Amino acid sequence: MSSIFPTDSPRLPSLIDCLGFGLLPLKRYRTFSGRASRREFWAFSLLASAALGSCYALMMWSHSAIWIQVGMSVGAVLVPLLLLPMIAVTIRRLHDIDESGWLAVIVLVPLGVFVFFPLMLLPPTPGTNRFGSRAPEDPQSGA
Repeated sequence: MSSIFPTDSPRLPSLIDCLGFGLLPLKRYRTFSGRASRREFWAFSLLASAALGSCYALMMWSHSAIWIQVGMSVGAVLVPLLLLPMIAVTIRRLHDIDESGWLAVIVLVPLGVFVFFPLMLLPPTPGTNRFGSRAPEDPQSGA
């Protein structure tokens, strides 16, 4: 007799999987074509926010001028290093929902982030769209 409940539970992504997706845009920083999954975009966004947020926290909560300088210096190095991969993964994520990458400039408009944020939450277009086939779900397969 078969059960109505599935016997195998879905596998939750491990921390290593999330870190792999978070680091994938750093490998593909020059790739503006193709598609990026929601997981890849949000893992990288979380990783970049955590890195920059830790620099900010170091500057705000330390009472030493040396640690404030360290936080400012690390942040000044991280921002240019993370900017190009963030732009690339954002454009590829827009391609994943079958939108033009130029739509990313909407964040430069006042309050444009409130339009942009829900776009990044949309599900991908199934199958192949005008920008190619779906993004791989395995971070080891994307190069």
